Amino acid sequence: MRAIMKRQLPLATLCLALAAAPALAGKDCDVPVQRWQSRDAVLQYAARQGWQVQRLKIDDGCYEIRGRDAQGRAFKAKLDPETLNVLKMKQRDDQERSPHDKRGKATPAPDVAPASSAATK
Repeated sequence: MRAIMKRQLPLATLCLALAAAPALAGKDCDVPVQRWQSRDAVLQYAARQGWQVQRLKIDDGCYEIRGRDAQGRAFKAKLDPETLNVLKMKQRDDQERSPHDKRGKATPAPDVAPASSAATK
């Protein structure tokens, strides 16, 4: 009987670990949709903060805003959909470019005279 239990223990442990994995990797916001504030409420909140919203979307069960703050700095904020509390906010430097932005700075040509093909003696 003990031999059977010893073989089943690792299997049971594995099953419990796999069952707990989704809970550990869960969403940032776990609020039933019935308790969510409306998109209009989110936009009103953003306006009270002095934010200019460029994009409002839902990500990982949270509202996500991309825009500019009252000082004109680019930012991304994640808000709880029920309370509209800011859960995470990331300021972005205007010098940073998006990975989708293919424009690069032009590099000036070096000041090097072309090599002469005639040999000097």
